[in-house]
Amino acid sequence: MPRSWLALTMVVLLVGCTPSRRSSQQETPPRDYLERAFFELSKNPPPSIDKEAQEKIQRIVSDLRKNASQKKNYAAEQTNAAKLGYRAFPAIVPLLRDPDPWVRESAIAVLFQLDRKRSTSFLLGMLLDTGKIQYWDDDVSIDTTVGHSAAGLLASAFRSAHGFDTFNTPLDDIGQPQAEERAKQRWWAYHLLYCDWRDTARGSECWLNAQALLSHIPAPDFAEHFKSEPERFKYIPVVWPLTTYYSRIASTRQSLHLDLVFENFGTELPPDGFERGTHVFRLIGPDDREIPATPKLNEIVKAALFAPPVFTWNAYSWDIDLAVAYHISRPGRYRIYYSYLPPESLRNSIYGRAFELQFWNGREYVNYYDFLVH
Repeated sequence: MPRSWLALTMVVLLVGCTPSRRSSQQETPPRDYLERAFFELSKNPPPSIDKEAQEKIQRIVSDLRKNASQKKNYAAEQTNAAKLGYRAFPAIVPLLRDPDPWVRESAIAVLFQLDRKRSTSFLLGMLLDTGKIQYWDDDVSIDTTVGHSAAGLLASAFRSAHGFDTFNTPLDDIGQPQAEERAKQRWWAYHLLYCDWRDTARGSECWLNAQALLSHIPAPDFAEHFKSEPERFKYIPVVWPLTTYYSRIASTRQSLHLDLVFENFGTELPPDGFERGTHVFRLIGPDDREIPATPKLNEIVKAALFAPPVFTWNAYSWDIDLAVAYHISRPGRYRIYYSYLPPESLRNSIYGRAFELQFWNGREYVNYYDFLVH
C-alpha cells in the first residue's frame, strides 16, 4: 500500500612549490572529528566582540561552572544566547576539554543555544564522550552520558521523513566498543553536507535534501545545479531497504525478510500505465559465491503490485521473504543485490534509467543489503 513521505571533499590544489612538512601539517585538518571542529574554528574565527558582549560571555562561563560544581545542568538565557551567537564560541568550546563531565554536558547545550548549525561539528565530536551524568528529575533517576546528550541535540535539529536517517552499525563492528556511536559519527559527518538549514519556531533545523543527497551535490551548491540542469532532476529514483521492522541478525530458524522501499524525488510527475520492467536479485553467501534462487522468487516478483517509476514524492514498500526465495542454511554474512531494469519502451526516455539498491551500511552507501545468519 502506498505510503507518502514528504522528504528526502575536499579538493586540494597543489600550486607552485611543494610545502614543507611543518606547513603541510598545519594546513591539514585533523582526522578526529572534535579536533577537526577546533581546527575549523581556528581557521574561521568569529568577529571580535565588544566589552558588553565579553561580559555576558564571561557570566555564562561563570554560571555554567557554578552549576557544574553542584552537578546541575546549565542553560543560557535564550535571548542573550541568540544575540551572542557564534561570537561566543571561542570562549565556550575550550570547556569541551574540561575534565568535569558536567562542564562538558552544559557546554554542548550552550553551543547548541548559541548557533545550532555551527555547533553540529562540535556535537559530532562529542558523540564518543562517555562522561557520566547522573541526577534525579521529578523522582526519576537519570543516568546518561555526555555523548548521549550530544546525540539528542543533533537529533532535535534534524528533520527527515524517509529512510535515510537510519544509523546502521557495520556488521563486523557489532560488539566492538562504541561501535554504534562511531557509526553515528560517520552518518552525521556524511549527511550534514546535504542539509538545508531552515529557521523555525524551534530554532534552526537541518532538513535533509534528498535530491542533493542522491545527486551527490552539497546542499549549499544544489540551487545553482537545479537551475542550470533542470533535466537532471526530473526523475530521481531510489530503492532502499527498510530496516525498521526486521533485524539484520537472524538465525536459520527465523524468517528472513527484505523490505524494499521505492521512491522518486524527481520534479516531474511520471505518466501512469507503463509496462513492467525487470527485477534482478543476486544473493551472495558467506563463501562469496552466488546462491541460486528458488522458483518461489519468480512468483514473488510476478505478484508485485507496482512497477517503477513511482509517482513523485510517493513511496511503495515491497516485503520479500528471503527464506522462501532462497535456501539460506549456513551461518555467516550474506549480501543481497537488487536492481531494476526498465522496459525497452522507456529506454529513450528519462524513465529508462536502470537503478539499484542503495544502503547505508554504517560506513558508506553500498549497492547491497547485508545481514548475518547464525
